[in-house]
Amino acid sequence: MSEYTVVVGLGNPENVDRLMHVASMIAKDNGGRVQGVTVVNVDRFAPDMTDQAHDRINRAYNILAEAEAVAELCGASFDGHLTVGREVAEVLNEVADSTDARLIIVGFSERRHPAGADTDFDRLVDEIAHQAPCNVLVARFVREPTYERVLVPVRGRSTLETRHDVLQALRNQLGASVDVMHVSSNQREAEEMRELLADWLRDHGVIDRVRLLVEISKDAGAAIVEASSNYDLVVIGTAPLHEVRRKFFGAVPEYVANHAACSTFLVRTQDIRREG
Repeated sequence: MSEYTVVVGLGNPENVDRLMHVASMIAKDNGGRVQGVTVVNVDRFAPDMTDQAHDRINRAYNILAEAEAVAELCGASFDGHLTVGREVAEVLNEVADSTDARLIIVGFSERRHPAGADTDFDRLVDEIAHQAPCNVLVARFVREPTYERVLVPVRGRSTLETRHDVLQALRNQLGASVDVMHVSSNQREAEEMRELLADWLRDHGVIDRVRLLVEISKDAGAAIVEASSNYDLVVIGTAPLHEVRRKFFGAVPEYVANHAACSTFLVRTQDIRREG
């Protein structure tokens, strides 16, 4: 098996430190390395670099220098990539393909896609999720993130698998306390899911290290958001690509990311049924 590689998209200087700590934590826990990627947007109609473009390139070099420093501090191996005048999703996809990456990490943003009305995607993160050849983690940070108490909402036992590497790294590297939460619509479903999830935790040898919570509510998103006030981080799985259209993460994860009282990681697994 190839080296465990994490590709991290670095565009916002305010998020470099936080995104790199997450990427380095996961890479280090799996004996792998981080590939940091930053893309400089320039005026596509200008034949020569403008002063503004040069300023952007200098900022990009500073971003990669900070990213490398964070990786070194965390004890993770790092390679930096700077690209000028190309689509972000295309570059992340290319680096992930060439390094056989297991995970792409980007920051959550509602920023409109730069191609505007000419694209099928509402946001840049939607296109990244669509094109990714591997799993994707979209991080929304609230304040300076801490990871002592982590809430993991699940729909069923299979959805726990999608976040295994992330949760394992949080426990191993940071000593995080993890609670698994399922929101059922009725008592009968709650009892069945409690038994199924307990079996999964027992089979994976973590039944003594993870607390299992089963809540009854007609509104799963609202229940998760309410619970988030007691946690530092919510790690939520997202809908497969073929289940959604314009928003590529699903209604409940989108709601949680926008309203949770703490930081949120949205984790979407590679979808072999994706089109395009």
